[in-house]
Amino acid sequence: MDAMALLPRNRRRECSDERPLGPFERWTTDEDGEPIVEFDTAAHLEWLEKWAPHCPDGSPQRVCHALGFRERSLCELELRVGLGGYDHGVCNVIVDERGDEVLVRVLVCCDHDETPKRLLEYMDCPVRVWLERPLGQRAEIDVDRDEELPLYTPSYLNNVPQPGDGYRPANRRRQSRRNDFRKAP
Repeated sequence: MDAMALLPRNRRRECSDERPLGPFERWTTDEDGEPIVEFDTAAHLEWLEKWAPHCPDGSPQRVCHALGFRERSLCELELRVGLGGYDHGVCNVIVDERGDEVLVRVLVCCDHDETPKRLLEYMDCPVRVWLERPLGQRAEIDVDRDEELPLYTPSYLNNVPQPGDGYRPANRRRQSRRNDFRKAP
């Protein structure tokens, strides 16, 4: 049974209004029966299993936020990733398709466990993943930032210059779903 359910109704409302819970927190009670917030280890391990897989080669990894996206062909999502400096390339692309959103996270293999302390030059590289169904009007969301990715239009497509090339807001996201990535669709 949930610890909040054990509290009197008026105390339950007070506790839940005190502060919003983080993605890995839950309400419980201490030895005196007072409500406290506790780190939810099981939820955190579940998140790590899904969104932070280990490198198959055993190399250190870092999160690399996608710069943008485009649907290259039917069911083929192209993410644009900035690689440079100590990066060896994209190691894992984790995708979770939802009804009206596609959640993405990109992990890059690197030389060091630490992120470089100075800004390095980078190259805008394509990374492609296959989707179970066409992208359509679904929003592409960076899991770590909880932000919609911008739409990318290449400068040339089939040797034809494209108007409005570069990155621009896609504006497909319907509403904020902060920390909803742990829940089933």
